[in-house]
Amino acid sequence: MLKNSKPISISKLITKISHQRIENSRNVLFLNLLVYALIAGAELTIGAADHSTALIADGQNNLTGIVSVIALIVGLTFSKRPSDDFHLEGHWQFESLAVFLAGLGMFLVGLVCVWEGITRTLAFFDGNYTAPLKGQAAYMAAISGISMLTLCWFNHFIAQKTQSSSLAASARDFLSDALTSTGTMLAIIGASWFGIHWIDPVAALLLGCFIIWNGCQILSTSAEKLSNGFSPQLRSEIIEKILTVSGVLDVMFVDGRYSGNNIIIEAEITLANDDSLAKSYRICKSIEQILQASLPVLYCCIQVKPAPKSASSHPQAIVWKPL
Repeated sequence: MLKNSKPISISKLITKISHQRIENSRNVLFLNLLVYALIAGAELTIGAADHSTALIADGQNNLTGIVSVIALIVGLTFSKRPSDDFHLEGHWQFESLAVFLAGLGMFLVGLVCVWEGITRTLAFFDGNYTAPLKGQAAYMAAISGISMLTLCWFNHFIAQKTQSSSLAASARDFLSDALTSTGTMLAIIGASWFGIHWIDPVAALLLGCFIIWNGCQILSTSAEKLSNGFSPQLRSEIIEKILTVSGVLDVMFVDGRYSGNNIIIEAEITLANDDSLAKSYRICKSIEQILQASLPVLYCCIQVKPAPKSASSHPQAIVWKPL
């Protein structure tokens, strides 16, 4: 029975950078978890004391945010594990799986909000509705909305800086929670201070639709990575970079797939017919280094195809045209 005696030649630098990115993301997620716990606990407590069903519902929504953050932390923790006999490339895909689950959770929460909005709207037209008895809960909803919006910006900023899909998903989650809290605040003010009771169900319906849309964006991005989807635009950029390497006559095929946030490149290139094995290897390593300079490429799997002798003797005649 064959057994791999040597690991795949994965870039140690990219692996080190990825581990640092994951550690930074986990630290931010622990901060998110703390804020979620404090806000959810305060909303449930104040909502029960003030008899505010809207604020209690918002607190329950933030409890689902705690579950999403825990899923992301667990996924990032598993993704840091080193490669083994079953996962030669490492466990990076656990991050994409965690992001997918977080998006799925957000999608389901949106469906619940839409359902509650529809049922409460129908109840309003039937003359049966439950309005908050006190308006003090609006202040707690405002504090929640401001806190969530601040963390949304912070997570988005760090996600852009580190290219972390986990923090990008968390930023979207915070944005939906911030809008939900804002809608809760407006519903409480409208129902308790101005007697406009229809704001509550309509706000729940609209916010539910937004949460569903947000969740679908996360699901779409993570599903593309999990299903080995790859951007055609990025593929074209990679082909252009490969063609800049000295000795490469043509690029026959390029594809890529994600392992977490890292990329694995597969390509077939054409080299001169008389190039030695050692020279061909150096060209392949040059391609890998050029790609790793601008992309988080774990490693490249490059197949070399010898050019016809006429093409090898006249490399200047080779002109690559994108399809």
